[in-house]
Amino acid sequence: MRAPEPLESAALAGALTVAHPRPGLMVHTTDGIECDDRVHDREIAPSITAVIVLDGLVEASFGGRRQICRAGPGRAAAFAVSLAEPDRLLRQFHAGAHVRKLTLRLERGWLEAAGIAAEAPAGRFCGRHLAALRWTPSPRLVALTAGLIAAEPPGDPFSHLIAEARSLETAAAVLAAVADHDADAGGDAAGGDVPGPGGLRPADLRRAARLRERLETLCDALERDGIAPSLTAVAADCGVSVSAMQRLFRAAHGQSIAGWLRGRRLDHARDAIASGHSSIAEAAFHAGYGDVGNFTTAFRRRFGITPGRVARGG
Repeated sequence: MRAPEPLESAALAGALTVAHPRPGLMVHTTDGIECDDRVHDREIAPSITAVIVLDGLVEASFGGRRQICRAGPGRAAAFAVSLAEPDRLLRQFHAGAHVRKLTLRLERGWLEAAGIAAEAPAGRFCGRHLAALRWTPSPRLVALTAGLIAAEPPGDPFSHLIAEARSLETAAAVLAAVADHDADAGGDAAGGDVPGPGGLRPADLRRAARLRERLETLCDALERDGIAPSLTAVAADCGVSVSAMQRLFRAAHGQSIAGWLRGRRLDHARDAIASGHSSIAEAAFHAGYGDVGNFTTAFRRRFGITPGRVARGG
């Protein structure tokens, strides 16, 4: 069965469908423009809710805990939240915003019928109320999501079976991401991992790597729009506090995020000067330096060479 979800259909102009391939498994797709600024409030049964965003912004609060997920062309994003007990979902809509996304809800009964044992990694995640995960979806999950969003309503038994198979594969991909995340968290709790660089356990190092990947993705998108990313915006997007993000990044990479951002801007400046796309003054400005002398000092400290020598091909 596929039909608009009444609460959201009034808030969105475009394509919106809801499918229930099996009892306890809900697939909700959206591809449209949000009509106005409003908040939808509803109660959600015990379940895992996963959102895969291909374009736009999804902002929601589960049990008072806010989730923000941004994506753009070629840069999908996803998050999952577990409700071990019924709780409130507040969905924020923004007038004029385009959103292309898929929401998957796996209720407790469906999870039990699917054989997700309580002691398994995915089962532990399911059992923790308001446990949350953010991740970058795989190309296969992106393709499945895009296919479900673009699919026509099934008109015959074969198309129903194809849609159900795609939904089940999407659910499997989400549970695999959840299981991987919870296995990392379980390793910390058990104390079985050996600390690595910076005193971090391997699970923390993996989280730091995911944080850096998210930072790079977000910075790429913001820089394309000519916006300098703020630490507050990055932390909100990654779902952590600024202080926690700073501590984890410094311990894993041996430098602050601000220092990493400065180095990234200097790397871009060197590429722009070497390619002839920017003068030294232009590169200094785009790197955030109002004074060319200060830019030259920072450039020489990082690369051991002046911007002038790079411009001359030296």
